[in-house]
Amino acid sequence: MEDQSMIMAFEAKDKTERFMDAAKERARAALHETSPKLTSLEKGMLKALKSRQRPVKHGQKTTVRS
Repeated sequence: MEDQSMIMAFEAKDKTERFMDAAKERARAALHETSPKLTSLEKGMLKALKSRQRPVKHGQKTTVRS
């Protein structure tokens, strides 16, 4: 049953979300590699992981404080 719910959750995401999830997973795997070959998106995710920042969440409005 657990596998089926994961499959349904995966299918519920659009192509962009699946692409972002794959890039995050690849960046996590690249943490342990000496010289990984990554796409620009994966490099950004890796940089965020290394600096302990959370990746940017697109689609959310941010407020600018002055």
